[in-house]
Amino acid sequence: MNVSHKQVGQFTEAMEALLMKMEEVDNTCMEVSRDLAKREFALIVLLGKHKSLIMKEVSDFMRVPMSTATGIVDKLVSKGYLMRFYSEEDRRIVRIGLSKYGQELYDLLEKMMHYFGNHILEGFTQDERDQFIFLLEKATRNLDFKLKTGELA
Repeated sequence: MNVSHKQVGQFTEAMEALLMKMEEVDNTCMEVSRDLAKREFALIVLLGKHKSLIMKEVSDFMRVPMSTATGIVDKLVSKGYLMRFYSEEDRRIVRIGLSKYGQELYDLLEKMMHYFGNHILEGFTQDERDQFIFLLEKATRNLDFKLKTGELA
């Protein structure tokens, strides 16, 4: 289904306005994480949700070779956001997890996301909330599908 140029423009303007408004309200996470690249920030979020990962999982998530993933993890360890530790099940397996500093950043991000989520959703009816969440999830699935099929790189 073709999307009109006008609709794409309306969408991008609405997204930009929302992101700018969120930053205007509170940009604490951006200030705290200023030393992080996009991929590094994404890995911190992933580890916040999963607690620990092995390097293969990091490489798969980031869609990069193992050597690139290792370099990213090395940087985050040296910056104090991540730590390496041995798996309790198999001492040969090295796991990656958030350090205290990394966990504090993730907790701050979660707090801000809940803050914004509450303030954005409270202006909607229950049906509008359900529809809005459904559409955001569908948008994410659309992008994920495009990434998996190679349409986005």
